[in-house]
Amino acid sequence: MSGRLSEVERRILGEVHSSSEAMSNLTALCDDFGGRFAGTPENREAAEFLLGRFEEYGFEAPHLETFRFMGCDTGQSSLEILEPVRRKIPCLTLPMTASGQTEAELVCVDDRATVEEEFTRKVVMGRTRLPFIRSSETDVSAYVWVHPYPAMGPPTGCIRSTVPAVSVKYEDGEMLGRLLRRHGRVRVRVEAECETFERESWNVCGEIPGNGNSEEFVLFGGHYDGHEIAQAAFDCGAPCAAVTEMGRILNTEREHLDRGLRVVLFSAEEFGFWGSRDYVKRHTDELEDLRFAYQLDCCGGGSTQMVTVDFWPELEPFYRRLAMDMNMEIPFEQRRGPGDSRPFFEIGIPTGSIIDYRKPGMLELLKTYRHTVYDTLDKIDPRSLRDAVAIGAVSGYRMMNAESWPSHRGPEEVERYRDEPL
Repeated sequence: MSGRLSEVERRILGEVHSSSEAMSNLTALCDDFGGRFAGTPENREAAEFLLGRFEEYGFEAPHLETFRFMGCDTGQSSLEILEPVRRKIPCLTLPMTASGQTEAELVCVDDRATVEEEFTRKVVMGRTRLPFIRSSETDVSAYVWVHPYPAMGPPTGCIRSTVPAVSVKYEDGEMLGRLLRRHGRVRVRVEAECETFERESWNVCGEIPGNGNSEEFVLFGGHYDGHEIAQAAFDCGAPCAAVTEMGRILNTEREHLDRGLRVVLFSAEEFGFWGSRDYVKRHTDELEDLRFAYQLDCCGGGSTQMVTVDFWPELEPFYRRLAMDMNMEIPFEQRRGPGDSRPFFEIGIPTGSIIDYRKPGMLELLKTYRHTVYDTLDKIDPRSLRDAVAIGAVSGYRMMNAESWPSHRGPEEVERYRDEPL
C-alpha cells in the first residue's frame, strides 16, 4: 500500500481484504432468492433479507420504500420454421412483450438499422433490441432477438412492444441467417405469452449519518432485481453485495466521515429503473445536498474493476490520485452510466459507477453472462468483488471528506450531455 493512504483508509482496506461478508451475502441472495424478478415473492423476500443485513450492520433508519410499476409475468413461447424446412427453435418470451401468434416471412437487420416500412408484416430478426426499440411504431409482425455471441443461450430483457417478441441463441440465429442467404426466403411462426400489469416492489434504504460536520451526503446504490431465468449474480447481485459491504465498512468509521452516506438498493431497474426514479421523486427536496451518486452495475465478474463517471472531467484528477495512492490499476472513463444513474444524472447530480472493465458499446457488455441463464454465482470472482468494494469504500470516504467537490449541473448543462453515447 502507498504511504499516501491515511490510517482510516488503511483500516478500510484491511477490513475489505479480511472480510467474507460480501460473498456470503451474495451467495444467499442468489441461492435462496433466485433471479429476484421485480414484483415476485422472491423479490420481496430478497428485500427483507437485505433489510435484515442493514439492521445487523447498524445502519440508521433501515426501511423499505414501496413503489408501483408496470411489470409482467412471462409464459411460454415458440419459434417454428415453416419454410424452406420445418424445425422448432428453442426461444424465450421477452418481458413486457405482447402476447400473440403470427406467421410471416423473416428479415434480418443489423444493430445500426431502423425497421423501415418495407418490413411491414414481417418477422424482424436482429442481434440487439435497438432496431426494434427505435422502430416500435412500425407495423411488423414479430421480433426475434439473437444473442450476438456464441455459447450464451437466448438472452432476456424487457422490450415494450405491441407484437410478440422472443429471443434465440447465437447459434440458432446463425442457422436462420444461412437459410435466408441460401434460399432467399424463410417463413416462420412466432408465439409468445406475456401478461402485463401493475406490480409492487421495494427499495431497501439505510443511512450512516457521519460526524455531523455537514448536511451533505454521498449515495451508494445498485439494483437487486434480476430476470426470471437465472440467479442474476453479475447483473445485479454482486453490485448490491458490494455497496452493502462498502456501507458496512464505512459505518465502522462514521466518526471520521465529515458527511453522511446513504445506501439504497433499488428494484425494478430491469423494467426501466422504476425504483431509482421513485427514489429521486420521493426525496427531491433532500437531493440538493447529494454530492455524488455511485450506481454499481455488473461488477465482480473477474475482470479489472473500472470507474465510469457521467462526463465529469473535474473528477479525473481525483481518480488518478486514488489509483496512485492505492497502488492499483483503476481504468477510468467518461461515459453514460447504467440505468439507475440516469434519474440522478437528469437532475444534474454527479454520478458514476464501478463495473467490470469493458470497451465502449452495448455489444461489449453482451459478451458477459448478463441477461442469460448462465448469470450464476459461480461466475463471480471474489477478488474482483473485493476490488470493487475497495475502490468504492476508499473513494467514498474521500468524497465524504473532500473540502471541495463539483457542484450540480443546471438543466442546460444536463441537456448537453444527454445524447452522449453509452
